[in-house]
Amino acid sequence: MTENTVKLSFGGDVMCMREETEALLRRFGCPDYTDYIVGLKPLFAKSDYVAANLETPITAEGALTGNNSLRFNTGRVFLDALDEVGFRFFSTANNHCLDEGVAGLGDTLDELDTHGFDHDGTYRAETEADVPFVREIGGVRIAFLSFTYGTNSEHNGVMLPAGEEWRVALLKKQNKLRRLPIISEIGGGNFGTYIADDVSPAALGDPSNERFLARACEKVRRAKAMADFVVVFPHVGGQYNPGPATYAKHVVRRMTEAGADVVVAGHPHVVQRCQGGGRIMCYSLGNLCCTPGRGFYVRNVLAEYGVVLHAHVGRESKKLCRVTFETVKSVTGEDGCTRVRPVADWYAEARTARERERLWMENEAVVNRFRGTCGEVVPGEEYAIPTGGTGNHR
Repeated sequence: MTENTVKLSFGGDVMCMREETEALLRRFGCPDYTDYIVGLKPLFAKSDYVAANLETPITAEGALTGNNSLRFNTGRVFLDALDEVGFRFFSTANNHCLDEGVAGLGDTLDELDTHGFDHDGTYRAETEADVPFVREIGGVRIAFLSFTYGTNSEHNGVMLPAGEEWRVALLKKQNKLRRLPIISEIGGGNFGTYIADDVSPAALGDPSNERFLARACEKVRRAKAMADFVVVFPHVGGQYNPGPATYAKHVVRRMTEAGADVVVAGHPHVVQRCQGGGRIMCYSLGNLCCTPGRGFYVRNVLAEYGVVLHAHVGRESKKLCRVTFETVKSVTGEDGCTRVRPVADWYAEARTARERERLWMENEAVVNRFRGTCGEVVPGEEYAIPTGGTGNHR
């Protein structure tokens, strides 16, 4: 008899770039993001709890300071659309969490609270930072913890004051400001190439970094003592790198050793492999929603695709029973606005054989990369990840 389960659903990086807001303003006369992400709603219709990484500060109007495409800021109306889709939790610890400074960090948390979202990773008080977030869902006590390798301090110049590093759940010390020219407009995207990793291997043994990681792992251990099941969101890895590198693997390994049952990493902006077994370790679910070809974007790495992961946790056993996933794709229409929908929907509505063939081939590449397999994949609604054994990934 199949055990009754709690269904947890996870999305990748929730992106909302300047170009998307501008397109919506031109199309609708107001920044209404419903059309952007409403296509995701059917994926979460049967989920008990939906979580993702919120890759932008949220302020009242979302106006950016200056014209810097490497900094994000989105108005509170974005949260209305996310609420409609079904999200309940957001990881807020990522490299953009301080793009609008400490004040913007506080504004984001205030807006999330006003909209009724749960969150972890950034904090207004040191007492908040010390306590693992735990939510009872369907009789299972589940902890959700969020951490980040950094805050883009080398680009935005926002350094947390001495004694206030607790405001962001850091995995290493902040980088110092780099005196580099600010890129104000990237144009049509395709800027640069992938970044192998954002942290050098030498940084792994740096004592000033180790204290942050050790503190994060201790929080995971405390969460494990408080909860039946632990989910961790580490923001790590090289951007647009199709596979995890040394630092990302190091962090994910330490988190699982500390007691994490599911690790959902983010930041690479492309789908990376998921390691199955008794625990699930996902190095990247890719972009849940993005504006392809704009801003810091690398073409031909399938960054417009993402994975929605479903983890089924037994209500009695409190253990991982089943893991499935679906693929999504962000597509910019003729009106200049982007919409994200399941690949299965795009495939069913493809107008030409060439369009269907391309979707088939790209979806197959994404699914095989995520599962660590090599074989034919039919564009469908849901795929499986083995939960028994140790998996076939190295």
